[in-house]
Amino acid sequence: MRMQMPLKRRPAINVTSLIDVLFLLLTFFLVTTQFIDQSALKVELPAMEHAEKTQHARRYILNVSADGQMALDGQIIDQPALRELLKQHVAEINESGGLILRADRQLPYGDVMSILDLVRSVGIRRITNATAERIDE
Repeated sequence: MRMQMPLKRRPAINVTSLIDVLFLLLTFFLVTTQFIDQSALKVELPAMEHAEKTQHARRYILNVSADGQMALDGQIIDQPALRELLKQHVAEINESGGLILRADRQLPYGDVMSILDLVRSVGIRRITNATAERIDE
């Protein structure tokens, strides 16, 4: 008596559900990512040879232009309003990695120090000065 051998089927993976999950993850990350426009003020950073790169989940960035205009996270603000805004968010800023100060290289040193003094007086513990990488020609 002759027996029939069952046909061997190659196992197949249905990727339809994997593609659905991939698109859900992509959509999630696009929706939750924060895109902050830092072009409210034109700031030319000072150059530095040995700078460290830092990564934080949420960064608070204070831009200061050469003429003294300030913008916190892309929103132009004056000094008294900056003090009040920093007071409201001091705990959140300290937990997120601090404040990044992007002061223009043409801004007088005394002005930078008065801004640093204002930020410290509010209670922000960590302040990072942003610089551009120096490129030797």
